Amino acid sequence: MKRTISVEGVESCTTRDGGERLITRLWGIVLRLVREQAAAERSSSATLLKHSALYLFARGMPGLVAFLSIAIYTRLLSPEAYGQYVLVVATVGLCNAIVFQWLRMGLLRFLPAHLGQPQELLSTLVTGYWWLVVGTGGVAVVLFLVFPAAPWRGFVPLGVLLLWVQAWFELNLEMVRTRLAALRYLIVSMVKAILALGLGVLLILLGLSAYGPLLGLAVGMVFAVLALTRREWHGVRIGKTDPQLLRALLNYGLPLTATSALAFVINSSDRLLIGWRLGADAAGLYAAGYDLTQQSLVVLMMMVNLASYPIIVRALEHEGVEACQQQLKRSLLLLLAVALPAATGMAVLAPSIAGTLLPPSFREAATQVIPWIALANLFSGVKSYYLDFSFQLGSCTLGQVWVTLAAAILNLALTLWWLPQLGVLGAAYATVAAYALAFGLSWITGGSIFPMPSCPADVPKLFVATGGMAAVLWPTLALHGKVALVGQLALGAGIYGLLLVILDVGGARSRIGHILSQAGFRAGLLSKASQ
Repeated sequence: MKRTISVEGVESCTTRDGGERLITRLWGIVLRLVREQAAAERSSSATLLKHSALYLFARGMPGLVAFLSIAIYTRLLSPEAYGQYVLVVATVGLCNAIVFQWLRMGLLRFLPAHLGQPQELLSTLVTGYWWLVVGTGGVAVVLFLVFPAAPWRGFVPLGVLLLWVQAWFELNLEMVRTRLAALRYLIVSMVKAILALGLGVLLILLGLSAYGPLLGLAVGMVFAVLALTRREWHGVRIGKTDPQLLRALLNYGLPLTATSALAFVINSSDRLLIGWRLGADAAGLYAAGYDLTQQSLVVLMMMVNLASYPIIVRALEHEGVEACQQQLKRSLLLLLAVALPAATGMAVLAPSIAGTLLPPSFREAATQVIPWIALANLFSGVKSYYLDFSFQLGSCTLGQVWVTLAAAILNLALTLWWLPQLGVLGAAYATVAAYALAFGLSWITGGSIFPMPSCPADVPKLFVATGGMAAVLWPTLALHGKVALVGQLALGAGIYGLLLVILDVGGARSRIGHILSQAGFRAGLLSKASQ
């Protein structure tokens, strides 16, 4: 808000008193401008925190259900059946990343510029979706007919159905995310998670084994987006495409599709290779510990990404590079504030987590795998949810492809080399090495594409707070059981939060003081009103 001083007001201040009044007025204007700037900065930071808190529930609650599903399915299914289930999910996820990812990335990037009249963009997207459905259906028919004796043949029809449903479900989630509708995101995700788990358990008990959770997952996603499909895609015309818009979507999305596919190779090729070399039961043992860690950490890091990325893009589109850099700094600080203690806590408490949440047949492998996968996911999360923004904001998504390709090649080579010698632990080592390489390459190359901001000054404090938390947790490792694990988690969170306040990370003390002063002010108003 601009402040003006009239010429007449200045000319009238010829006396000493007038000069003092002018100085006082100028000083008051300066103070107001400083307060307004501080309020604007608090508002931007508060917006990110608000959206992150909303997405904590929007991703955290379904993530908790998915986390519980691992503990439940590993108790209801044999390692072999659980391995079949995770192998189908991994294959569907890989195909989804290769075939449909460009639609989602295009929607996320271009819808903010078409919010006034989105029908043309949405018609192009939905037409592309149905083209891909027809193509993948034809491939599935060929596979089913050409390999009549393959052990995986029975999973092909269900797998392609799950692929179509998952692609449409995730496209709708990106629609909701782009509109910053966190509550709707929560509802859709929760409906899917609860239906998938409930139906999956029911179908397993009815004797469908690995088919049970797969069918439950497909049905859960269908019902979750029925209402959303009618609401968000109303007026869209299938078959109507804008050639220029389609080219823009392909130019932006295809490099990201290649990146996502290669990232999925790093993320899931290990369990596919384990299933091939060591059997489905070994893949199931490995996947249980891997998924426990990933479900926990990725949900927390994605919470920040879901909230921050649309805000970052809007800042770049409407306010310029400098405003975008400020949002990037806030996003990085919040991402590390969440990811560092979570990954460290998972690594330190791996024996307690595996012993409490998994049945005996899965515990040994999970205890070995969890610390390494926690480290790998930390590298992966910071790369994907911060460093890779330089490629996306700089409209050079092809750069991500080369980074991820190098990491995928390293992951495949090391997994094939170490798997016969080290077993499932070799696959975990290979995953850490691959994500560390991807992290380093993104850091080195991304800065030349988009001017990323300097590292926030409070980041070293996060490492100090995380180290203090780990030091306090270490002596508690002799404790076992559910109560002990809950106590360890509460202790770790409490110590970490206390250290954040002591170190004043992100202005924590001033924020707490502001909240307390507001609470005291409101309490005073209520007290006066009651009198």
